[in-house]
Amino acid sequence: MRKLIIILVFFLTCPKLTKAQDEKFHFGLKITPSMAWIKPDRNGLKRDGYKLGFAYGVQTEFSLQKNYAIATGVQVAYRGGKIRFEAGNDSSGNPLADPVINFKLQYVEIPVCLKMLTNQFNKTRYYGMFGFSPSFLIRSKKDSDEEDNISAKDDFNIFNMNMIIGAGVEYTLSGSTVAFGGLEFNNGFFDIFDGDGAKGVTNYLGLNVGILF
Repeated sequence: MRKLIIILVFFLTCPKLTKAQDEKFHFGLKITPSMAWIKPDRNGLKRDGYKLGFAYGVQTEFSLQKNYAIATGVQVAYRGGKIRFEAGNDSSGNPLADPVINFKLQYVEIPVCLKMLTNQFNKTRYYGMFGFSPSFLIRSKKDSDEEDNISAKDDFNIFNMNMIIGAGVEYTLSGSTVAFGGLEFNNGFFDIFDGDGAKGVTNYLGLNVGILF
């Protein structure tokens, strides 16, 4: 959070980047409440429901042409999900209870997307976007059937890469200031686990809400 505040202050106090009438550059804030899950990719593992997630950060946009822009920024994202490990049967053939582990992950992400916009109509523009997001794990915890908030730093890879697909609407408030909202699907490319115990990718479906100046 402290790093994001420093970045925000830098952009807001840099006159070359904050010309109110320069529509080639936008800078602002966004939040993304989301529904997150982990998709297992190994026999004996099953997804066991969804997890409420959240992301917040700063967003910048650089216009390429009238209806195209590069959208990037920095955000902190809370991901994770529950995985059920199939325990099988005991020596007598009776089924064992399947343990469920709730993984809680926190990443710093740097999304880079191509944003495609319609022409403006009554202060409104619609957009679609596609891109990628390098992600760096900064915190990992897990809840088991026996104990909560166990450190899981040795269970996960530090680096991940995600694909982003989204769409939404912008509304001009005044001048170059716009509010926006839309849906975003974020799909992980790489195995998030480090080791042989599990294998899977992290996904989430979120609602982007923010303002650009």
